[in-house]
Amino acid sequence: MKNYLIILALAILLVTGCKGKKGEKQESPISAISIIKGQLNKLDSSLYEFKKIERSENRNDTTYIKRDEVRGLAGPFLSLPDIADKPLSKKYTEERLLDAEQNILSITSTLKENEKEEIEKQMLSVDISDISNGHVQSIFIDTYKESGDSTIERKLVWEVDKYFTIYTTIQKNNQPEKNYFTKVTWQ
Repeated sequence: MKNYLIILALAILLVTGCKGKKGEKQESPISAISIIKGQLNKLDSSLYEFKKIERSENRNDTTYIKRDEVRGLAGPFLSLPDIADKPLSKKYTEERLLDAEQNILSITSTLKENEKEEIEKQMLSVDISDISNGHVQSIFIDTYKESGDSTIERKLVWEVDKYFTIYTTIQKNNQPEKNYFTKVTWQ
């Protein structure tokens, strides 16, 4: 009986993941930003211990931080536009890939070729081992932004209920690039 349920769930995922016919509306991407805001709301009222790990050109530092500092450190996530919003969602294509062995559904939203937006790619990994209660495990977001004479690239990762990381590369004209890494964990 369990095998029939798995086959039924896989069939539904495959059918919904296929491209629709002409004239059908494209489904909006999933809002990673709302998931992250939910995580931050949960952390605001938690009793977790928070640790910040930072690495830059000549410095490595690990410190314990207060709960109210976490939201500020998550600023690069919160300042992003939500690609699930209507006008923005039309600029992205979505691809769903199912890994039946690992019970993971990957949902990748990629910026269309001729579009320019800060978020270039967003990927969500959804645990589907419990079909009735699939939940997002990981969020990956790649960003690119030009600002004056520099470009800022970020690789943002949010492991739900565990940690988040922000890897930033800043490239200014006629200067070597600078790399910064921040990780915030909680337990």
